[in-house]
Formats: sequence, structure tokens, C-alpha cells
Amino acid sequence: MPGEGEGIELQAARWVDRMNSPVLDAADAAAFDRWILADPRHCDSYARLSALWHCEGLAQGMACAAGEVEAAAEEDEVPSAHWSTPRYTRMAAFLAMAGCAVLVAMLMPAMLVRESRFSTPRGVTRDVVLADGSRVRLDGDTRIRFRITPWSRQVELARGEAFFDVAHESWRSFTVDTGTARISVLGTAFDVDRVDAATHVIQVYRGLVSVEAGAGREWRLPAGTGLELIGQRVRSLRDVTGTRPAWTDGWYEANDTPIWQLIQHVNRNAAHPIVLADAGLGELQVTGRFRTARPEEVLDAIGALHDLRWQRMADRYLVVR
Repeated sequence: MPGEGEGIELQAARWVDRMNSPVLDAADAAAFDRWILADPRHCDSYARLSALWHCEGLAQGMACAAGEVEAAAEEDEVPSAHWSTPRYTRMAAFLAMAGCAVLVAMLMPAMLVRESRFSTPRGVTRDVVLADGSRVRLDGDTRIRFRITPWSRQVELARGEAFFDVAHESWRSFTVDTGTARISVLGTAFDVDRVDAATHVIQVYRGLVSVEAGAGREWRLPAGTGLELIGQRVRSLRDVTGTRPAWTDGWYEANDTPIWQLIQHVNRNAAHPIVLADAGLGELQVTGRFRTARPEEVLDAIGALHDLRWQRMADRYLVVR
């Protein structure tokens, strides 16, 4: 592990190398946590050098420097076995270049931040792998933006629903912002449904998440629980089962759910949306398991439950009393 007698930049460089190695044990992870928190300058130096380490523009320079180190080792009459391995050759090249990290960070601040966007049209689900290795499944008509820095991972859920299986990183949190709620984790599996601007549903399938919803409102949700936020109203969910949400298999499970909310989920996957002739019909409640890819079956079911009728039009399904 990096020595305390070394300068901060050198310590940071060694930690970057260690944290990017294939195997990292719990003791090293704990030591890194202590080091990064010991001095604000540690975080700054680590961020700069981590960006340098992952910069494709400097990869060729490191390769050249590594070649020079290897050549020097070959010419040495008594070569060092410690520095002759590929990993330490790369480390030597990196340390040789670490002095320019401050200049690089000043000239290229975008190196510290990577951003990507993903979306799906109606009727299409999509699996994506984020830059940190986390996996996300997007429901139809969903849009997210992912932003990663050396110290944070941030997702903005602009619309729709997404199931997150988060790669564990003890030094870098993972947050999802829905506009109304903010969900924070380190490594877990959970689902966030932005039903509309005021209604958000969070369900936890593995691990623990923290949810903040402004005005000092905060909850910690373990696996098997969830939360439904409707404006200022909150409803706890205690029946979250399985390893992933039902919608990933094409189902929607309603439990005293307003019809408008069920329709919202069906419309994410329907070629022709369902429209209520009277908005008041949307407050009627349903319970059951519905196949979201079969809107006519859903319409038959809610029609039978509440004595409603529906008709197929050119570009929509219309529900009337």
C-alpha cells in the first residue's frame, strides 16, 4: 500500500494503480477509505490522476514511456525483478507522467466527467451497461442520463422506469434523481418508476437504499420494501418479492392501483395508447397481474371489474363508461 512518507501526488498515483488492479481485498479498500478521507488534497490528487489514468489521449504516451522503461531494464546489468513485470512497468510509466496531471486537469476539465444518455421508444425495452459496470434495464418510453466522475455516479431519470443492478464501489456513491426524489446506494438492485411528474415508486430487491424527497424527508429502504411518493403523500410497500420487477418479464402487478397508473404502464409498450374518455375513470382502482404487451386483455379485465366499455379507433383505444 502507498507509504505515508511519500508525497501526496505519488501516494495518489500508487492508489490509482492499486484501485485499478484486477484484485482488491477488503483491507486495501478500507485503507483507501482512510487515506481519501484523511486530507481534502488526497481526493483532489486522486481525481486528477484517475482521470489521467483513464484518458485515451495519454494512453499512447504511457505505452511509449513503458517501452522506454522496459528498454532501460534490459540494458541494466542487474535488472530488478520487481519492476520488470508488465504491471510495474506500466506503473513506472504512469508515475513518470503523473507530474503533468495538474496541467492536464487545467487544460482538459472534461476528462474528469463522462456523460452518456440512453432512451427507448414505446414498446421497446433495452439493457445497457454503464461505464462503471452497473447494469440497467429500461422500460418502454424511458430516458436516462448517466454522469460519472472519479468520486460519484449520477443518473437522471427524465421519464419512464428503470431497473438498476449497481456495481459495488465503496469509494464512489451511485444516485438516481427523479426530479422529486433522490435515491442513493453503493451497490444494490432496485427499481425506480417515474409514473409522472408527481408520482414515483421505488422498490428494493437487494441491498439498502436511501431516499430523499426534500423538506427533510428521508427513508432507508432494505431489500423487500419500497416507497410510493405521490406529491406530499407517502405509501410504504412491504411486499416487494423476487430478484427483479415484474415488468422486466412483461407483467404489471397492481395492488389497489388507480386505473390511470396501470394504463400509464401499458401505454409504454403499446403501439396504440389507451385513452380515458372521462379523467375521473382513472381514479377507479384495480388489483391483479396484467400482461402489458396485450392492451386488449387489460381493457377486457378493467371493463369487467368496473363495468366499462372500450372501442378500438384508428390511433388509440378509447375507454368509456
